[in-house]
Amino acid sequence: MNNYIKQLLELIDESIQKINNSTYTSNEFDCQEYEHKFADEFLNGTPKKISSIVGINKYHFPTSDKLNNEQITKLYDAIEALLYSYNLEFMFPEKLSKQIKYQFIIDQWNSKHVHCKQAVVQIETCKFDENNCPFPGHCNVCESFKCEHDGSHPLDKGLVDFNSLVPEFSKEEEERIREDVDKFKALMKQPNDKNYIAGIHNYCDGRCEKCNYTSKCSSFSLNQELDRMSQKSEQENDNHNQLIVMLQASSEIIEEELHKQGIEITEALEDISAAENHQIPKHSLEKQADSYAEKVKRWLESNQIELESRLINQPSSQIQDDFETITWFQLFIPAKINRAINGFNKDNSTDIESFDAKGSAKITLIAIDECLIAWGNILKYIPQKEDSILNILKHLSKLKREVEDFFPEVRHFIRPGLDE
Repeated sequence: MNNYIKQLLELIDESIQKINNSTYTSNEFDCQEYEHKFADEFLNGTPKKISSIVGINKYHFPTSDKLNNEQITKLYDAIEALLYSYNLEFMFPEKLSKQIKYQFIIDQWNSKHVHCKQAVVQIETCKFDENNCPFPGHCNVCESFKCEHDGSHPLDKGLVDFNSLVPEFSKEEEERIREDVDKFKALMKQPNDKNYIAGIHNYCDGRCEKCNYTSKCSSFSLNQELDRMSQKSEQENDNHNQLIVMLQASSEIIEEELHKQGIEITEALEDISAAENHQIPKHSLEKQADSYAEKVKRWLESNQIELESRLINQPSSQIQDDFETITWFQLFIPAKINRAINGFNKDNSTDIESFDAKGSAKITLIAIDECLIAWGNILKYIPQKEDSILNILKHLSKLKREVEDFFPEVRHFIRPGLDE
């Protein structure tokens, strides 16, 4: 067997040398031409068997049960180098053994893929379906989707030292930024201004460029002022000035509000620290939302080349809007569900907290609705990814139903300004 392995490795090396001598590189084209050439290759190329692309038939490779660990390692490393030379890469989950990956590649040796000379074509291996896992007992991807780990923010754990966030500066420095701090504080207090709709920014989707209510939104005005301050900081070569102003203004407002309630800042910090010992387990809806975000992350990683080629080929197409929708709401949905659940589950929750929970739940559902449409469109564009996309659609549809069940009639909630 060792002699045969040696001959097979020589055959693989000959194939690598052959493609290395014929492949052109990005240096032969300018960047834009290179990208468009790859996109055209990928989208319009004819899929071929891996065996035909590399010139080595499947029968040349012995199955993993006929090899020892050393032989599997040698062959797998050589095959990985061979595929990469032909710009092919299997996207495996983490921590799979070389034996499992070797056998999977051999089993897929006659599967068809487009061969691109311009960039690596990623081959998806995971469909995100625990019931039909190609690596049962060897893969932790579906386990990570359950999001059982502690994903709470350090702030929730009482691990943030607030005093360290407030910078110390000299009297001269404080006088220099005083005007900007006062302006920033005034902007933060503007929700009560008659020109703004109070709370409108809490229940929107955050995409200001598509919003018709920016003139009524204090958050939008605040962000504009931050941009102005940022540009001013760049002009003055003082990049940390904006952060100093924000922290100082926020610190002063917090202290002022606590003082109104007769609370000392040290007492508030002690209360936050004590919360570390009273962690509330994640609700199932929060876990499902976190799981969705993780699935999107992995799907985008596994299909990066597919999406990039389509975006390059059709920069103003519907798929670009759908891709933007999916990535924008990837973390938005878990964040809003967390806010809704926390407001709803509190003992003796106030009317304000109940109102906030309903508003957060409604924008969550609106975001899910948009993502369902976007994923449905992407399925039409890339039907060969049907298995993994349908699994994501199934996950998102289930999350939508359960949010609606947990927050009954939330669809009828009137968001300030947006639904009036």
